[in-house]
Amino acid sequence: MTFKEATDLLSVPLEQIAEAVGKTYATVLAYRTGDRIPPPEVRARLAAFMRSHSAALLRVADELDPST
Repeated sequence: MTFKEATDLLSVPLEQIAEAVGKTYATVLAYRTGDRIPPPEVRARLAAFMRSHSAALLRVADELDPST
């Protein structure tokens, strides 16, 4: 999966992703457009952010679903 595909799935502003991975907006935008390749540590930070974000989404989904 590309950085762009991963960030598209998040549906959060790039500014929030930049903060989460410890990079500037411009750097994250360059990763997204393929002008730069994110190093492994940035990909790992993005993965951690995605796990955290998805866990929050699952909690809210469980709260909204009356069958659970």
